[in-house]
Amino acid sequence: MSPEDILYLCNYDDQVHTDNISVNKLWTEKWSVNEINLCKDILLTGLETEVLKDAIKKHQNDKKAMDDILFVSVSSFLTFCDRNWSPYPTEFAVDTFYGIPWPKDIDANIRLQRDSEPLYVNILHPELLYYSTQVFNALCCADQSLLHLWWYFRSKVIHQRVLEDTSATLYSELEIIIAKLSNLLYTIQDKPRLQILLCLEIAQAYLIYGRIQRVEEYLIRARDLAGLKLELTGILGKRTKFQQNSLPQLALTSELDSAVERPSAEESHGNSELPPEIELQDDVRLNKIEYAEKISQPDLPSLEQVLCLLTVQYIMKSQPKDAIMLEEIQPYIEAVLSQKKGAWSTRVGALLIRCKVEATHKRTVERAMLQCETIVNDKTNASATTRLSYLWATGLQPSWTWRQQLADLYLSLGLVKAALEEYQKLQLWEDVIVCYTMLQLRHKAAEVIQQQIDVNPTVKLYCLLGDATDDVQYYEKAWEFSNHKSSRAQRHWGNFLFDHKKYEECIPHYEQSVKINSIQESVWLRLGYAALMSEKWELSAKAYRRYTYLQPNTFEAWNNLAKVYVQQGDKQRAYRALMEALRFNYDNWKLWENVIMVSMNTGHFEDVIRGCHRILDLQHKLEDIEVLSLLVRAIVEDTKDADGHGAGRLQKRVLELFGRITSIHQNKPEIWQLYADISPTYLLRAQRLQKAYKGYTQNGNWPTNPNTCKVIIALAQDLMETSLKARKEAEEKDITQANQQLSSARLTGQAVIRAAEKQDWPDTKTSLETLNDLFSNVSEYMKSIM
Repeated sequence: MSPEDILYLCNYDDQVHTDNISVNKLWTEKWSVNEINLCKDILLTGLETEVLKDAIKKHQNDKKAMDDILFVSVSSFLTFCDRNWSPYPTEFAVDTFYGIPWPKDIDANIRLQRDSEPLYVNILHPELLYYSTQVFNALCCADQSLLHLWWYFRSKVIHQRVLEDTSATLYSELEIIIAKLSNLLYTIQDKPRLQILLCLEIAQAYLIYGRIQRVEEYLIRARDLAGLKLELTGILGKRTKFQQNSLPQLALTSELDSAVERPSAEESHGNSELPPEIELQDDVRLNKIEYAEKISQPDLPSLEQVLCLLTVQYIMKSQPKDAIMLEEIQPYIEAVLSQKKGAWSTRVGALLIRCKVEATHKRTVERAMLQCETIVNDKTNASATTRLSYLWATGLQPSWTWRQQLADLYLSLGLVKAALEEYQKLQLWEDVIVCYTMLQLRHKAAEVIQQQIDVNPTVKLYCLLGDATDDVQYYEKAWEFSNHKSSRAQRHWGNFLFDHKKYEECIPHYEQSVKINSIQESVWLRLGYAALMSEKWELSAKAYRRYTYLQPNTFEAWNNLAKVYVQQGDKQRAYRALMEALRFNYDNWKLWENVIMVSMNTGHFEDVIRGCHRILDLQHKLEDIEVLSLLVRAIVEDTKDADGHGAGRLQKRVLELFGRITSIHQNKPEIWQLYADISPTYLLRAQRLQKAYKGYTQNGNWPTNPNTCKVIIALAQDLMETSLKARKEAEEKDITQANQQLSSARLTGQAVIRAAEKQDWPDTKTSLETLNDLFSNVSEYMKSIM
């Protein structure tokens, strides 16, 4: 890319030294249309893709005309971003911007819909976005340069951000553009800062769709190019004002490769007006952790700050939302906020994330609210170029969402009416329903939504009216109103039936919804569960497979997919699904029970042992005799495992497991019997059978039941036979112990015989005779060795 092309990207992180009038205008916020006739020609095409391509191809050899077309398109896109990412946008008229009236037959709101997903109602001037997206597409067809592709990519990402839900069609289009951009990366090999920026923007695009592996791929790539090393470490420090002793605190150390050239944040964004950071005014907690030693953390250049922010966003998307995750991201946020200079959008993004984190704790929630209010009521008057610098790399949401976050904070603090007022201004009717429900005025929600329908009916409003009234007819109306094209109508309809546990009935609605928009994660998840409950195994497996592709880090989906595979008889796939589930939740004992069961059926005996140990860690007990019996049988019979190896090699590990189980369950006779079965010597086997006998007979009622009596007689016989063998094969050092064991076994046999003879059960006569003979043999042997 030429230096002029780089300036055309409008990253606003450098000084402009060029005679190019268009570039100078873009960098000084003079975003307007000078070539009105050219703009008129483009609008006369109706912005229809094919017609527009032909119109622009006519100017393919006219550099000035192509530059003018690009200038208007970039100006249009920048103006759209400026209006929608500014807390208080100034008055603006689309007709004035283009110098001609916007064609009445081009409804940008309708044209920008994808897979029936409409634009958010708070998005301003969608005409600007539609114009620029269509023209960037046509420019790429005429000249597929990195500059044209990059702008087209940005417009598509912003297009997705302004839609109410993710679109499968847009995702497919973005993947094609990303592939083309990756193929052109070689053209900027000598410009690593640009490469880093492109990697960050691509990672942000994948983050929208939850493609965690692709995000990680580009994050690591960007970090390597930047020569930035980030590492979490434990350092002693104090968190409260009255803390006497320093305790280990999580901290972030960073290191910059000295061989990599990079401009400082002062050089690239020295003039940026950053929003003020509100100090924590708490009686107990310090504003920031006071570390006992200095942390290795140099001043980070602007791009490296964005890298830190992206790391936070990646962790939040890829890990469970728990206290550990919140602790992990805080050092990264502090690393960004501690910088004196940087990009405005990076600072706002970090502050908003900190507001979300701090909203979960009573000591910080007030600061979170004040900080959010400061951002929403921005008094810094930052220029448009300041706000747009690195905007697309930071993934900052449109400004109306900041106000929504503030309303959420009001709600968490119990300020329901204040939150309700904000939600109504933003026309967030779903949240309005929540507020009215909390105020016990749910009927008011239905009234407000009905009023909106009377003014301007939409599919979403009909769906929300159905939610507010629990009346299915409104979902039907929404479906009819959309001409049978709305995935939302079918989704809400299905959700209503699902919530009422009508699983069979909700399935067709969910299927119809994902047919229209195949990237709806929540619908695939619910469809999988509904099909599971309806015993439609093939459909359930398909839905869960699709969900795990879209959202691979949810253990419940993998666990349920395994359950479906078990029902289908495909236990190998069930095993693989459970191994995936364990990656995302290692501490769920029910999941480990499933792992043990499936691993036993598939011959993965090592995982059975691992699972038993894990359940003991989590539950401090393990009483599944059936599983332990199967495991012992596999060891005794040296059964081949899934890899063709004999299970006998695991005997030592199983003995360790039983040692741990019997230390917890000291009076479980069945477990002691199984422990005896795998004992390596007769003496150990006899000692464990003795403990099994104590477990069976501790209540003293065993002779009164013929079945129990029979079991005890068999156990006593086994005990005496094993004790006899132990004495006969005992080495010199074990003879005393073997004698004691044989004596104990003889006394046990004698006690069993006496108790059983008193009852004289017909079923035990034969076994009792055998036991009597064995007792006589043992007695004779003992006399012979005395």
